Amino acid sequence: MPVAWKAGEEWNEGNGSGQSSGRDEEQEDYNTAFVVVVAFVAALGGLLFGYDTGVISGALPFIDNDFGLSPLASGLVVSSLLVGAMVGAGFAGRLADTLGRRRVVLIAAVIFAFGAIGAGLAPAVWVLIAFRVVLGVAVGAASVMVPLYISEMSPTPVRGTLSSLFQLAITIGILLAYVINYLLAGAEAWRAMLLLAFVPSVGLFIGIYFLPETPRWLVSHGFIERARRVLRRIYGDANVEGEVERIRRVERQERSNESGLAELLSPVVRPMLIVGLGLAVFQQFVGINTIIYYAPTIIGETGLATQTAILATVGVGLVNFLMTFVAIYLIDRVGRKPLLIFGLIGMIASLLLLAGGFFVGGLEGAPAWLTITGLLLYIASFAATFGPVMWVMLPEIFPLHVRGAGTGVSTIGNWGANFIVSLMFPVLAAAIGLTFVFGLLAVISVGALIFIIVLVPETKGRSLEQIEADLRDSVVG
Repeated sequence: MPVAWKAGEEWNEGNGSGQSSGRDEEQEDYNTAFVVVVAFVAALGGLLFGYDTGVISGALPFIDNDFGLSPLASGLVVSSLLVGAMVGAGFAGRLADTLGRRRVVLIAAVIFAFGAIGAGLAPAVWVLIAFRVVLGVAVGAASVMVPLYISEMSPTPVRGTLSSLFQLAITIGILLAYVINYLLAGAEAWRAMLLLAFVPSVGLFIGIYFLPETPRWLVSHGFIERARRVLRRIYGDANVEGEVERIRRVERQERSNESGLAELLSPVVRPMLIVGLGLAVFQQFVGINTIIYYAPTIIGETGLATQTAILATVGVGLVNFLMTFVAIYLIDRVGRKPLLIFGLIGMIASLLLLAGGFFVGGLEGAPAWLTITGLLLYIASFAATFGPVMWVMLPEIFPLHVRGAGTGVSTIGNWGANFIVSLMFPVLAAAIGLTFVFGLLAVISVGALIFIIVLVPETKGRSLEQIEADLRDSVVG
């Protein structure tokens, strides 16, 4: 059975030279069935993430009918989840470093179930808003924990592919929300739309309950024998001791460093935090949730009937889902950075196409085919690249002892940017028009492209420990 490095060969990380071997020694033989089950179960958190963020677009008109929402109340119903997500992301990282990745996912599953029931049965709009905040806490925690858990349980050769399942699950959740919205729209059953999130939350809890903690967290907290048992389930018996020792070397190095927020701001870790925050914020500032939250509104501005606009929104969700398979196929073949670059080029082109479509015909006479083409091209470019790549890279770039905290801080930035974009899009659209809004998003996307070319490293095919060592050496060397 192939092993991470051959007998008699020393992997150069942590050898005191400050240089890696230039060659990524990796475990090529692993228990495929086990690691795929781990990734699929954990990715249920992504499905809940997608469902709870997507379902509100179809439920909101009927909530308005029942509660008579003011514009401010409508905005709070939508954005309250994002406020909760920032809170959840903020606490999840630190809790994960203390309690373990698995336990925090279990807590998030319970919060998902509680929030779904509360939102679906809400007797008043303020109760609904409160439970949307609760759901947001679970969504934020899942957005930190699920990619982190999958990344630390995945063998290096397929880490990108398996981590991409999180984004695939998000797109499934969004598509499922759009379809359920369409099917229940005739009955105006917004409570059923919200309550249905309870089902996958139970599935997530049961699935994660029977899965182990990650070996990296177990080693870092002294549970060496438990870590060996998990590693045997992943790799079999081949070189388990080598894997344990590799994790322990990195863990010993970091024992001498500061921990928590102080370490995130230290000169060694700060460049990694800049990359993580930059990826997280730009993923939202390029405008993805203007499409996810407001696709029916955008399509409706072309003059299409409401029912046709809702059906077209399902098409947007379907493209979002299908193109994520392209990312899963390419991410461990092409690499992270090339996907980001090509995806942003496609997003810039599609945003300019959208701006041009509304410029040609005005808000009410824009050619429908041009607008829908731009929307679909944008979604395809994002879903095949930036959508999954960010969630794959965040756990890869941070050191072990601050991986949860670093991923959490970056994810807070992601949710904060999401909140700003979601809140400002309808305001800007009314003030300056969709032509200028999409033009502005294109300019921001150009900034994201420059950021990625200049600052973002490639992490394809390299172990988490080697990425960490190389990033550290690039700063101190």
